[in-house]
This record gives sequence, C-alpha cells and structure tokens, in this order.
Amino acid sequence: MSKLDIPKFKLHKYPCPICGGANYKKLYSIQGFDIVRCSTCSMSFVNPRISNNYLFDVYRHEYFHRNQDGYNDYESIANLRIKTFEKWYRDLAPYCINKGIALDIGCAAGYFLDVLQEHQWQVEGIELEHRMYDLLIQKGYTISNEPLEYFTAVHQYDLITMFDVIEHLPELQKDFAKISSLLSDQGILAISTPNIESLQYRVFRRRWFQFKPVEHLYYFSPSTLKRLAQDHGLRVEVMKKSGQYSNIPFIVDRLEHYGFYNLARLLSLIVKLFGLGNLNWYADTGSIFVILRKVE
Repeated sequence: MSKLDIPKFKLHKYPCPICGGANYKKLYSIQGFDIVRCSTCSMSFVNPRISNNYLFDVYRHEYFHRNQDGYNDYESIANLRIKTFEKWYRDLAPYCINKGIALDIGCAAGYFLDVLQEHQWQVEGIELEHRMYDLLIQKGYTISNEPLEYFTAVHQYDLITMFDVIEHLPELQKDFAKISSLLSDQGILAISTPNIESLQYRVFRRRWFQFKPVEHLYYFSPSTLKRLAQDHGLRVEVMKKSGQYSNIPFIVDRLEHYGFYNLARLLSLIVKLFGLGNLNWYADTGSIFVILRKVE
C-alpha cells in the first residue's frame, strides 16, 4: 500500500486535553478539520477529530513511506536523522542519573535505539507501523507494536523518549499517566514536539507545515506542555527550541510538498551548479525540546 485511503468517517468532539474545558475558539479549518484553541488554558487541538481506531490504522500502514500525511520515505534521510538523534542524545545525557534501560516510543527505523545502544544503554521500543516493526525485529530489538495504552512492561525505565510523538497520542492524559508510571524514580522523559508559539507558526499561520489534522491532534506551547508535565509529577529540567539536521535536497523536497515549486526549482539548480548535495546543517524547525524528570 503506497497511500492510505481515507474513508468517510464520523468525527468525534472532545474536551480540551489539558484542562478538560469545553469552550474553545476556532483558529482555522484545514483539510476539513477545525483547529481550535481552549478558552481556559490556551491549548490548541483538532476538534472534532477522527476516532482512535482509525488513527491506529493510519500509523500501522506505511506511515513513513507516504507522500501524504506521515513522512516521505523516512529511510532516505537516514544520515540526517542519525545526526539529529546524536545531538539530542548529547543534550539529554547529562541529565540521566542512571544509564540503565531506555524505552523509545515511536522508534520508526530505530536510529535513536542505535544511538542509545552505542552508549551502552539497554533499549526497548514501541512502533506501530508494520514495516518498521518488522525491520526492528530483524535488527534484534525488543519491540512492541501495541498502542501505548495497551503496552505492558516488566520493569521501569531510566529514560523514555518521544520524539515527534506526543502530538499523535489520542488519549493524552491516560498515556501521559502511563508514561509517568513507567519511569523509575528520578527517571528522564525527553520529548520533541511542534511549538505553536514558534516563529515558523507566526510567519506561516494556517500554512504552517505542522498542521496535519489527521494525525497531529495537539499543538503545544511551552506553557501547555509544562502544565501537562506538572499534572503528572514531572519537573521541567530543560525546555528549548528544537530542530533537525537538514540539507538542500531535503529542503527542496519539503518546498515541493508544500507548493513552493519555483523556490524548489531554484534551490535544485543551485545544488547542481555548486555541488552542494552533501552540505548539511542543524536548523531550527519550530519545535520544542524538553527534558522532564520524575519527582518523588
């Protein structure tokens, strides 16, 4: 399956995932979905949205190999993802009291598991997408392909990571409570997620590339993410801007995906003329990187 066909489905209304409020203001209508902002706590989210069961179908069926929604051939940018994960590990490592067992939620092709293993961590993961799950099993990793709410563990974890995952979790409060229970005392939770107060959002507004309402259910700000953490016994150790390693071919692909064809052609020409295909850099993508510690 190269593209997941989206059938007709019934939309469901939900209260604010942070404060439970029922009053909100509509920000945008995108792809037939409303992006709203809670009038009480300012959390932004999709409402109404599709059911949890259909969401799991989206994530299980070639999510990392589709041009629409998801990622476009995730493995083709493996070198960039690995460099990004190596940087993120350097950022979080000083906060880890124990180098024991780590759980990566939404581990995709396992690049961060590879990085952790290189640094002598015992690693496990959760990945729903069938092809990625099979790949991880072939690589010898201990992986679950069940949604987080059904995940069972025989021990706690010294480190849990969710990179570009939290915005997908359909049962946010339940899932966060589960994650907190899985952390050992003084354990670390590291998260990256799109920031709706970022410069990128302020510039592009409704054209912000993170608005993917089929799968991105929530759009956090630093304050709403901090409140969620505190509600579940987690203290903010670090909260800062986040990005990823990029190169010009990757930027060209993103520009084409979002309709900036003339600029994409210009950059492609520059790459060919000056041989810049291997040039890469760490760029702010308008996300938040946060390190949380479980407190007693």
